Amino acid sequence: MACGVLYSSPGHAAGGDVSLTGPNSIFDGERALGTSGLSSLEGSSGGGIASWATIGGYGSKKGVGMAFHYSYVNVTNYWDQNAGAILGLYDRVELSYSHNFFQTRGTGALLGIGKGYQFDLDTGGIKVRLFGHLADKTLIPQFAIGAMYKHDGDNKVIHEVGAKSTDGADVYFAATKLYPSIGLLINTTMRLTKGNQWGILGFGGDRNDSYHPQFEGSLGYLPSFIPGLVVGVEYRTKPRNQNFTPESNWFDVYASYFVNKHLNITAAYVSLGTIATFRNQTGVYFSAQTGF
Repeated sequence: MACGVLYSSPGHAAGGDVSLTGPNSIFDGERALGTSGLSSLEGSSGGGIASWATIGGYGSKKGVGMAFHYSYVNVTNYWDQNAGAILGLYDRVELSYSHNFFQTRGTGALLGIGKGYQFDLDTGGIKVRLFGHLADKTLIPQFAIGAMYKHDGDNKVIHEVGAKSTDGADVYFAATKLYPSIGLLINTTMRLTKGNQWGILGFGGDRNDSYHPQFEGSLGYLPSFIPGLVVGVEYRTKPRNQNFTPESNWFDVYASYFVNKHLNITAAYVSLGTIATFRNQTGVYFSAQTGF
């Protein structure tokens, strides 16, 4: 579950890509390659499991940008597909939407909810860049504040496992900075959430129904000998709201390649711990994003 970052080496700056429309179009595409980030499982721009302070799309402060993504996660007992879209407005505001199709495969029968049982989660988000820029020459990070509203399509099972609600809201504050001279990107995010498995198993629980801060962190390295490539790690802490099942912190190791502004491909190893009583949920992640 990877990240997207600026890659400003020669031939990869904003002017190095073919414009999708004319220079006077509102979709001006003037920001540098990778500054839109990727789309997370919750739809916002950033890494796969961490929301960043980035604004999706490549529109400048005078333009608009968009991005569309598809992601696939396959772990020991489950798989998840995610599709979504991002609209970036004037490098200041981001609007996002994603839908998760969480499939239990044969594990659904073992859980007593039926083989192949599917959970559906819709997430709508808004993010505002407060100040700072991702890759300018200052040491000040880009800061943003965001909010997400999530709706789980399941009602019966969600309450049976001890969740309090099928609807919930997250609020987060993110700081992201790229240091081009050493090819290093750092992100830290603090999130207030009651989501169980980010909302797939509802919100709140019989153990806890209060908001508690959770940490999300990402590190990315841009090797100078392969322009467009980013490799790194991510980590995300999780709440423990339900007696039904413990919830584990998430971790991934990723490689993300920016072909150009209109295509990015990511692959990762993911470790998601325990999900719905089944432990050691490890596997692979794949994501493709297109945008302008």
